[in-house]
Amino acid sequence: MVDGNVQVKRSTVHLVWLVATAVLLALVIGSVVEAGATPYRAAGTAYPGFVDVLAYVVLRVAAALAGATALGALVYAVCCTAVTGRGRLDVDGYSGLRLAERAGAVWLVSALALIPVTAANVGGLTVSSLFRLGALGPLIDAGEKPKAWIVVALLAAVVTLGARIMLSWNGAAVLMLVAAIGVLPPAMVGNAGEGPNHDYGTGAMIVFQLAVSVLPGLLWCVAEHLRRNGSHARTAVHRGATITLLCLAAATLSGLVLWLILLPWRDVLGTGYGRLALVVVAVGVDLALTMRVVLRHRQPGPRTAFLIASGGALSAIALGATVAMAVQPAPAFADRSFTAQQVFLGFDLFDRPNLLRLMTLWRFDLVLGTAAVAAIVLYALGVLRLWRRGDEWSKWRTISWISGCVALLIATSSGIGTYGFAMFSMHMITHMALNMFVPVLLVLGAPVTLLLRAVPAAKRGAVHGVREWVLALLHSRPTAVIAHPATALSLFVISLYGLYFTPLFESLIRYHWGHVLMNVHFLIVGYLYYWGIIGIDPGPRRLPHLGRLGMLFAVMPFHAFFGVAVMSMNTVIGSRFYTNLQLPWRIDLLADQRVGGGIAWVSGEIPILLVVGALLTQWVAQDRRTAVRTDRKDDDYGDSDLAAYNAMLDQLAQSRR
Repeated sequence: MVDGNVQVKRSTVHLVWLVATAVLLALVIGSVVEAGATPYRAAGTAYPGFVDVLAYVVLRVAAALAGATALGALVYAVCCTAVTGRGRLDVDGYSGLRLAERAGAVWLVSALALIPVTAANVGGLTVSSLFRLGALGPLIDAGEKPKAWIVVALLAAVVTLGARIMLSWNGAAVLMLVAAIGVLPPAMVGNAGEGPNHDYGTGAMIVFQLAVSVLPGLLWCVAEHLRRNGSHARTAVHRGATITLLCLAAATLSGLVLWLILLPWRDVLGTGYGRLALVVVAVGVDLALTMRVVLRHRQPGPRTAFLIASGGALSAIALGATVAMAVQPAPAFADRSFTAQQVFLGFDLFDRPNLLRLMTLWRFDLVLGTAAVAAIVLYALGVLRLWRRGDEWSKWRTISWISGCVALLIATSSGIGTYGFAMFSMHMITHMALNMFVPVLLVLGAPVTLLLRAVPAAKRGAVHGVREWVLALLHSRPTAVIAHPATALSLFVISLYGLYFTPLFESLIRYHWGHVLMNVHFLIVGYLYYWGIIGIDPGPRRLPHLGRLGMLFAVMPFHAFFGVAVMSMNTVIGSRFYTNLQLPWRIDLLADQRVGGGIAWVSGEIPILLVVGALLTQWVAQDRRTAVRTDRKDDDYGDSDLAAYNAMLDQLAQSRR
C-alpha cells in the first residue's frame, strides 16, 4: 500500500511540473508576441527580431528558475532537515545540496549565455551581428545589464562548486547566502531601478525577488522529502509551508509598493504588463490558500504531496511571469520625461539642506529602515518573553539596542539619508553614523545573548531550530575568520581607502542598489569591529581587554589621516555623478567634499568615550567576577596563594639548615 502511494506521488509531482512548464512557455511566448517591437522603440534601439527576443526571454526565465531552485534547495537543506552530531547534513539535507548543484550548473550555463545575448538585446542587435561587428566588449562596458549576468555567473559557479564539495550545515548556510545574493542583480537593473521613486522600487524589489525566488526549489524539495519519507515528513512539511507563507507575506507588501510605482490602475487590463501582474497576484492567492490547507493536515499523505507539488509549480509560473514583466517597459514610464534627479535619485530636491528639512524630509529606506523597525519589535518580544518567565534582562541593554535601531532609522530614512544621496557631506554623515556610532549601540544591546535565552532549545533528536542555527554559525570557521580582530580591523580601514580613493565609489553611487550595498557594508563592518572590542555576545575567542584597547586606538591614525586626505584633495570624489544631478541650488562640490572630510575627521573621535567607558566597565566587571571566584575557591579549598608562599618559606628554611 505504501509503495503504491509513493508511486502515485512520483507520477503526480512529475505531471504537475509538466503542466506548469507548458503554462509557463505559453506565457513567455504570448508576452513576446504581444510586446513585439514596442519596448525597443521606446528605448530608441532597433528590434533584433522575434527569434532573438524569444531566446533572450527564455534564457532569462531558465536562469531565474535555476537560480531560484538552487536557492530554495539550500533553504530546505538549512532549515528543514536534521544535522548529525558532527555538524553534517543528513540524507535529506544532502539531497537538497545535490539539487542545488544540478540547478547551479544550469544557472551558470544560462548566465554565461546571457552575457552576449543581453548585450545584443540592449544594443538592438542579433547575436550573430554582435560578434560579427565586434561590439560585445563595448556593449558590456557601456551597459549595466550584461555586467549583472557576469556577477550572476561568478556566484552561480561558487554555488555549484560549493554544493559539490560541502556536506556541513555551516557550508550550506554560506552557500544559501551566496545564492540569495546571486538572484538579485538582474532584478536590480530592471524597471524597479529606473525612473521616479526608484529608491522605493529598488528596496521593494530586493525583498520581492528574494521572497519569490525561495519558493520553487523549497517546495520541490519538500514534495520529494514527503515522497521519500511518507508520514514521517511532518516537520519538513510544516516548516516548508511556514516559510512559504512568510515569503508570500513579504512578497505581497513589497509587490504592492512595486505596483504603485510601476503600474497605474488604468493600465492593469489594457497592457500585457498589467495582465501578467494579475497572473502573479492570482498565483500568490492560490498558493497562500494551498499552504494554509497543508498546515491543517496533521498527518501528511498523498494529498499533501499533491498540494505541495502544485504550490511549487504555481510559484515557478509566478516567477516566470515576473521575468516576462521585467523585459518590458513599465507602463508608468510610458511617454514621460524625467528630471536628472529623478533619473539618478528617484526624487527631486528643491532646496539646500537646513535643520528643518533634515528633520522633516523623510524617505523611508525599505531595506535598512524596515530592518530597524523589525529589530526593535523582535527585541521587545524577546525581552517580554524573559519577563513573563521571571528572568531579568538589563534595561541598559534594551535602551542601547532601541537607541541604535532609532539611530539607524534616522541615518537612512530622515533628511540626512535623503540628502546623503545627492551631497558628499551628507553622505559622509550617514557613513560615519552607520560605521562608527550605530554599531556601538547595537553591540552593547547583546542581541544574540537575548535570542539564546529567549528561544527554547530543540528537543533531543528533533530537527534543529533558530537557537541551534545561531550557535552553529557563532562557532563556525567562517565566523571565526570574519570576526578575527585582524580581519575586522583590516576591513574597517580598507573600507575607507578602498571605496573613496578608487573608482568604486563613482560606480556604486550612480545606482540606488549601490547606496544600499554601501550602507549595509558600513553597518556590518562596524558591527564586526566593535564586537571584537566591547562585544557581550558569545562567539570566537577575542583579545584580552588590553589588546581590545589597543585595537580601538590602532584605527584612530588611519581614520584621522583619511579625513585630512579628503579635505586636502583638489579633485572631486564622484564628480561625474554629482555634476549630472544638476541640483537647483548653487553648490561648490569641492567645498562640500572638504566639509565631508571634516565630518569624517571629527566623527572618529565621538564614539571613543562611549567605547572606552564600556570597555573599562566590562574590564572591571570581569576582574570583580574573577576575584569572587577566587575567594569562593579559597573558602572551599584554602588560600592557594598563601599556601604557596608558606611552602616557599619552608623550603628556604630547610635549605639554610
